[in-house]
Amino acid sequence: MIKVKVIINKKKKDAKKNLFLLEDILQKKGFEISENPDFIIALGGDGTFLTASFLYGRKGIPILGVNSGGLGFLTDVHFSDVERVLEEIKKNKFHIEERMVVKGHYENTIFYALNDLTICTRIPGRVVEFSATINNEYLCRFVADGIIVATPTGSTAYSLATGGPILLPHTESIILTPISPHTLSVRPMVLPGTTKIEIQTGEKGSGVLVADGQRSRLIKRGGRVLFQKADYTVRLLKPEGTTFFNTLREKMKWGGREDA
Repeated sequence: MIKVKVIINKKKKDAKKNLFLLEDILQKKGFEISENPDFIIALGGDGTFLTASFLYGRKGIPILGVNSGGLGFLTDVHFSDVERVLEEIKKNKFHIEERMVVKGHYENTIFYALNDLTICTRIPGRVVEFSATINNEYLCRFVADGIIVATPTGSTAYSLATGGPILLPHTESIILTPISPHTLSVRPMVLPGTTKIEIQTGEKGSGVLVADGQRSRLIKRGGRVLFQKADYTVRLLKPEGTTFFNTLREKMKWGGREDA
């Protein structure tokens, strides 16, 4: 019997109702609800999936995203298709995708993120001063609303909204994307996955370090944060036929009109 644990956001409307429906489906299909699962189902939107990745990603437990929320780029299985997908899982008709994680080390705290780590301004409308160093080589000083250090998975999230590039999920790279920089010369950069990035805040403005939009810590003036690839990956459980480009077309409407 395959053991499963379901993660939901209890604050969301209909979350408990959907949980009840899903657990009923799981039991009818012969799955066991367990605290020692073979895989996790993140039921909701991408925020729920990111929570599941934070709680269980380091343990190597695969995560299946089932969308009952909004856009759902990570939760790409629609709730109406969950019975069919569960049948496919029982027949081993699925694949596992290994996704890179980024970590940020500030003072005595380490933050991990599947999508991105961001240093942003604490006061909207006020800029923060940054200095960037890449592999111990000074890059530049600039002022901006913030800076995003994103994984390939996070390339379709906050980084994309601020002008960053889209990368294939298996790409071993780190994206450095400034948020509203006050100079035209500071643009997004794609760096090798082995890169070590140090960002130091200056005397101008005050910042906060945010992991996947969910966990945060204030950064002191003159504070240094070291970013680099984490020592583990998050395992995504994907049904057969699920591809990144299909999701990109469906969720992001990438490519525009098919009938143009």
